[in-house]
Amino acid sequence: MNNLLYLYGIVQADTEELDSVLPFKGIDDQHYVFKKEYGRLAAIVCELNEQEYGEEQINKKTQNMEWVQEKAFHHHEALLKLHAHSTVIPMKFCTIYQSEDSLRSLIEAKEDTLHQLLSQLKGKEEWNLKIYCVRDKLFEKVAEDNLTIEEKRKEIAGMSKGRKYLETKKLDNLIEQEVEKELTDFSRGFHNLISQYSNQEEIKKNWNKDVTGKSEEMCWNCAYLLPMEQVEPFLKEITKANEENGEAGWNFEATGPWPAYHFVNLS
Repeated sequence: MNNLLYLYGIVQADTEELDSVLPFKGIDDQHYVFKKEYGRLAAIVCELNEQEYGEEQINKKTQNMEWVQEKAFHHHEALLKLHAHSTVIPMKFCTIYQSEDSLRSLIEAKEDTLHQLLSQLKGKEEWNLKIYCVRDKLFEKVAEDNLTIEEKRKEIAGMSKGRKYLETKKLDNLIEQEVEKELTDFSRGFHNLISQYSNQEEIKKNWNKDVTGKSEEMCWNCAYLLPMEQVEPFLKEITKANEENGEAGWNFEATGPWPAYHFVNLS
């Protein structure tokens, strides 16, 4: 029975810098990760036993969250190790080929696209920015400073007691609407500012508090592809934003550098 090939990523074939990190143990903790060259390109792979990692077995394994977390972490750590020494096109977790022939066919069919993509990613890093906000603080600020709210409050002041109660309830809803607008406008405005440092951006879905484990609300989540020389000014803008907006309840969290997970679009 033939061994399968687990694919971590694609690099340039002449990337000698990887010789210092290869080989290392692969996802099965048995076979070793190595570089397999195909013309101008090379695949970073490890062999897998088909009896243990065939399609049916993988479907069963991925139902086990402990297994998924452990192996996904290995995949991520392996890509970080490769990324630290070369430009790499990262593959998704559990990208497995039935044979070397099928992998070779893919690389040969997409050779020009892959080579061009490596050129585009060279000298760049992916960084992620998440913006959080203490919603109660923003609610208070909007309630005090928003001109629309102030005008509505003055209008309510002259109403009868019964009408005033109903309109006050509506005012709270109006404040919530203005808070949502402020969250969007503030986050988008900061995004527009720091986008000057990036070549590409990928806006992602905000996570809820159950996922983040934070008391603050996430209101922005975006990945940025940065040329190396732009990383420092990008991070300085984030540091400055935290210093200027921290007391108002805003928190800017940058993480990276990562392989270009969000800027590789291969079917």
